[in-house]
Amino acid sequence: MKLLEQLLSLISEAVLLPTLAAIVILVAWSAMLLGGLLREWLGRRTVQATLTALRRAHVEGADPVRMLHILGTATTGLPARMNQLLSQWGGAADLPHCLVELEIETATTLSRLTWMTRIAPMLGLMGTLIPLGPALTGLASGDLATLSSNLVVAFTATVVGVLLGCTSYTMNLVRKNWYQRDLSTLEHLFVSAQSPAVIPSASAA
Repeated sequence: MKLLEQLLSLISEAVLLPTLAAIVILVAWSAMLLGGLLREWLGRRTVQATLTALRRAHVEGADPVRMLHILGTATTGLPARMNQLLSQWGGAADLPHCLVELEIETATTLSRLTWMTRIAPMLGLMGTLIPLGPALTGLASGDLATLSSNLVVAFTATVVGVLLGCTSYTMNLVRKNWYQRDLSTLEHLFVSAQSPAVIPSASAA
C-alpha cells in the first residue's frame, strides 16, 4: 500500500510541471484568439455591407453572375472565405460544395474554442489539486515556506484555468452568433440564386 501511495505521489508531482506549462500555452493561445476576435469585430461592418449588397441584388432579381461579382468584392469574414473557396473549386458550378466546406471550416473554428472551454478548467483543477499534497505535507512538518509556495501555485492555477474557460466560452458564443447569421444569409441567397426560377433559361437569353 505504501509503495502504491509513493508511486501515485511521484506520478502526480511529475504531471505538475506539464500541467502548468499547458496552462501557460493556453494563455498565449487565448491571447491570439482574442486578437483574432477583435480583428473580426473590426471587420463586421465590412461583412455586413457585403451581405446587404447581396440581399439587395437578390431582391432586385440579379442573376448568379452579378451575385458572384458582389461576393468577389468581399475582403473579410465568411463572404471573403467563400469567394476564396469558389476560386479554388472552379466557380459557381461547385457552389453547394463550397457552402459545405465553409460550414465545416466554421465548425472547426468553433470546436477549438469549445475544447479550450472544457480543457482549461480541468487543467486549472489539476494545477490546484497536485500542489495540495506537498502543501499538506509541509503543514504537517511545520514547513510554512513549502505550504505557502504550493498554495500560491494551487490558487493561481485555479484562477487562470477558470479565466481561460470564461474567455473561451464568451468567444465561442460571439463567433457562433456571427457565423450562424452569415452562413444562413449566404446559403439562402446563393441556393436561391441556383434555383431554376432565378437562373435565366437558354431560350430566354
